[in-house]
Amino acid sequence: MKQKPLMFLIACAISAAFMLGGVSQAQQQVNEKELRDWADRGDSEAQFELGLRMITGEGVKKSPAEGVAFIEKAAKQKHLRAQHIMGTLYEDGVGVKKDLAKAAEWYRTSADLGFALSQHSLAILYEDGKGVKKDLEKAAEWFKKAADQGNPPSQTAYASKLEMGSGLAKSTAKAALWYLKAAQQDFVPAMTRLANMYYTGQGVPVDYRRAGAWYRRAARSEDPWASNNLAWFLATCPEENLHNGETAVLLARRALKLVAEVAQSDVQPYEMIDTMAAALARNGEFKEAELWQKRSLAVLDEDKDLAKDERKKLEDEFSDRLKLYQKASPFAEPERPGEDGAEPLPQDTILQDEGLPEGKPRKKTTPKSSRGTVV
Repeated sequence: MKQKPLMFLIACAISAAFMLGGVSQAQQQVNEKELRDWADRGDSEAQFELGLRMITGEGVKKSPAEGVAFIEKAAKQKHLRAQHIMGTLYEDGVGVKKDLAKAAEWYRTSADLGFALSQHSLAILYEDGKGVKKDLEKAAEWFKKAADQGNPPSQTAYASKLEMGSGLAKSTAKAALWYLKAAQQDFVPAMTRLANMYYTGQGVPVDYRRAGAWYRRAARSEDPWASNNLAWFLATCPEENLHNGETAVLLARRALKLVAEVAQSDVQPYEMIDTMAAALARNGEFKEAELWQKRSLAVLDEDKDLAKDERKKLEDEFSDRLKLYQKASPFAEPERPGEDGAEPLPQDTILQDEGLPEGKPRKKTTPKSSRGTVV
């Protein structure tokens, strides 16, 4: 499965929505004069709401600088959301001069008071070394604090740290459990990562049916990469009886449509073009698959930011698949042996939730040389 980096997906999932969604439909009807009167009397909630309105221009005359001043007044009264928003304003340079150190200070203020979103944002700053000295251990600590409060993006980020062993001891088993917690709250990046762990047998035993179930649930979202992943799974899964070329083609087209809508252009990522080719081949449309695979190689060649080693690896994989399609043969990924000692997750009820029968445990097989791209 092909997808964007996990932290990128998490950031997209929790970005501007918090700030821009701070004013509800009901609140939009509030009288500005009344709201300002309450704000001038020192009511922190009124200061926060008025400040947001002034920054966004929603229902009042837009005045970012004055809006920041009102939000700061609320923040100084320990209004946690206001403190968090002050951090985002300094991080993004909205209404104030961009200052990552000040952003970190504001995030820390509300993070120390237990505000999960600020704990998550502070963790990201430590992860990237922005506004603070880079510290992967502190990043993991702050992600964990937010994760413990049930915040799905933080649970997913902390799981990623465990999976990679970044800033703390590596544990794929613990990572799978944290991904599950977030996935069960319908957080798409977590569903995708958990599906991949079942697909590769990392942290849990190889289980293509559970992998497919989680890919399928993720693909019900508007995330183009979730549709792409399910299309790839249905076209190339090592377990033959899970193939469905017709559905794979429909999903691959949906992924391309969604990503174009997000980019507001006719952009077609080479990973998705490669998936379309695999789906068409699985559906027996080999001439079309050839054309799409050649296009994936051409678009790949246009990506000048790709590292030389990664480019060569992808070129080889795409070319190998092209040769298969030219021989009227679909591509399937090799079965993965999985991680020794991996235990099932009894808390995972995805098969029951999706109305699917339990399958028999899979036997380990000798790994073959991979010709595919896995998530």
